[in-house]
Amino acid sequence: MFEYSEKKVVNGTLVTTKTKMIDQSKLTSDCFFIQFNGLDACKNCELLNKKDCGGKNIRKKLLAQ
Repeated sequence: MFEYSEKKVVNGTLVTTKTKMIDQSKLTSDCFFIQFNGLDACKNCELLNKKDCGGKNIRKKLLAQ
């Protein structure tokens, strides 16, 4: 299992805001951020629709659902 956590600083203290446990055997070489957070990960991604985007295939699959 792989644990993914989002954190932020609140009043000078690092606070965990969200944690996910992901079965490592289900991860692919596609963009990890999309695999962890879904298509919302693309909203602020600087690589979206660029040559170096690692999520092209997984985005097509998710958008087709």
